Amino acid sequence: MRAYVDREKFEDVLGKAKQAVERRSAISMLSRFKLTADEGKVYVYATDLENFLVFEVPARVEVKGETSVDADKIRSVVKNLSSAEVYMELVEGKLIVKGGRSQFRLVCADPFEFPEFPQAVVKDQIPSSILSRAISKVEYAVSKEDARYALQGMYVRNHDGRLHFVGSDGYRLALFMPEQSFEDELLLSRKSLKVLEKLLKDTIGAVSVGKDENFVHVKGENWTLSVRLLEGEYPDYLAVIPSDFQAVAVVDREDLEKSLKRLSAIASASAFPVKFSFTKDLLLLEISEPEFIEIGFNGKYLLEALESFDANRIYIKVFDAESPVLFESEDLGKDPHLCLIMPMRL
Repeated sequence: MRAYVDREKFEDVLGKAKQAVERRSAISMLSRFKLTADEGKVYVYATDLENFLVFEVPARVEVKGETSVDADKIRSVVKNLSSAEVYMELVEGKLIVKGGRSQFRLVCADPFEFPEFPQAVVKDQIPSSILSRAISKVEYAVSKEDARYALQGMYVRNHDGRLHFVGSDGYRLALFMPEQSFEDELLLSRKSLKVLEKLLKDTIGAVSVGKDENFVHVKGENWTLSVRLLEGEYPDYLAVIPSDFQAVAVVDREDLEKSLKRLSAIASASAFPVKFSFTKDLLLLEISEPEFIEIGFNGKYLLEALESFDANRIYIKVFDAESPVLFESEDLGKDPHLCLIMPMRL
């Protein structure tokens, strides 16, 4: 193996590929990259056995080949080189990395011991902006509890001409529903969402998406991410969204968010109880008593929900103090998003 690559491009790819490397694992190979030089490109492979990420970097390849090196070490070496180009050569089981006056010899492992990667199958396209926006609006509500396996991911499906992105932990529900066609149903793990979100930040245009029996595949311009599908049936989330309300209020989202943050300043924990009291033309927020419709919430849940909206004004729809409360964008055309939060006893 002998190849030349642009240092800045290579450094950028190694930094992004590091997201899919297992930081603490008994399997040493999962803390490494596999590098393959072939036909004008160097391919960088990284996996934690849940996410399988492949990057391709334009290169001047003189000798084809492949090897496996420690992810942290090669990333650190390339980052600190002062040259515009990086030279890599595999010599007697060591990867020689040169740049400017610097030269490093990195210990390599057998690339054939690296986990086998799934074959990516894609058929549909989703604008990267929609997918990135969906993750930012829904990920906070995805369950962190191991007991509810199907709720540990973001559920994606087509419903009435809209693409539904759903996250829930049983206490709250977030639903983003842009107008977009897509045939498959997907269930993406919380960890995979974080990897995908970072990849989408620098992606322009659409990404290609598909799935097979075990994996979801997402393909960008110079990367392919294969994510192991979560197993289990996602609950009927539409059944828990109420349609009848005794009170409907429209509030300025930023004003409500600032009010909650002022209350949080005197709270003893990040998850703090907040009472909503609805009167005519007034919403009273308390950390602990008046008449009218009074509802208790976890303040942390409220702040996370409000931060996920793009709309300046949102509806708060209430049936009673025991039922889920619906927070919905006032303009569903521009921000097709709603959140459902279970009340708490104060």
